[in-house]
Amino acid sequence: MIKNIILFGLTLCLTVASYAQEANKEEVEKGSRHKIALVFGYTHIPAAFIDGHSRSSVYAPTIGLDYLYQFKERWTIGAVIDLEFANYTVDFNKEDLERERPVVTGILVGYELAPRWGFLLGPGVEFEKNKNLFILRVSTEYEFELGNDWGLFPAINYDFKKEYSTWAINLGISKRL
Repeated sequence: MIKNIILFGLTLCLTVASYAQEANKEEVEKGSRHKIALVFGYTHIPAAFIDGHSRSSVYAPTIGLDYLYQFKERWTIGAVIDLEFANYTVDFNKEDLERERPVVTGILVGYELAPRWGFLLGPGVEFEKNKNLFILRVSTEYEFELGNDWGLFPAINYDFKKEYSTWAINLGISKRL
């Protein structure tokens, strides 16, 4: 199941990326194409251990930096990097896998479903000193315009991993450049 989801995500990303090359023929509506955002939130890790104690779930404080480029009227492509401020242990193939402040990176393709409401999807890697894990991130966000190209947005991310999956609730502030 997870392999099919990952394969679908990679296929979608490659399709959109190849389509983006033809998008240069069309003009993106006037305005800023670049957006940078600072994101704060909590990542939910199911069934983890902290300091040897079993927890049904762990909430790791998270900070992130996003960069998005609008290449067509409703389409964006970008990169994300998130840092989880927690140390925990998860079950990995019936063994314990320690996670110490993992860093999640990804390349996402986004589509604006409605004005200011977007959906993003793409592959990434969770870097951590004990073991790096491949992820597929699905995200949605709704941006409130604050004026002068500033925005405030709540977001929900879901990271599919073969080993275990996580979700996050975030609040970000963005600036169009």
